Amino acid sequence: MICNVLYKNLKPVPQIEQQLEKKINKVEDLLPNFDDDSVKLDVTFEKHARREEYYTTLTLTLPRKKLRAKELGFDAFNSMNSAFNELLREVKKFKDMLKREHTYKTRRAEKKPRKQTTE
Repeated sequence: MICNVLYKNLKPVPQIEQQLEKKINKVEDLLPNFDDDSVKLDVTFEKHARREEYYTTLTLTLPRKKLRAKELGFDAFNSMNSAFNELLREVKKFKDMLKREHTYKTRRAEKKPRKQTTE
């Protein structure tokens, strides 16, 4: 996976870098079937100029889809964690769509026989 990290109005902090590596590994674990060159993750950390607000923007580019997550927090760690949670949710949803599991659920519901009441 190709990963680009950009900081705006914020200096890189080693603790954020360590946490970021852990989160990137989680995303990589969910995408073992894609080539490393075809998957690109752009991470942007931004601090608001006047307020104590931090924005984390994640853009995951896959061969057929582009997934984005943007979160706001009063701490860089909180915004990063919630943005990665949102991105992981979107990746799982995309993988389910690729497997077409959403159609299996409706097919299973159609095949179930209805209960007949005997009086």
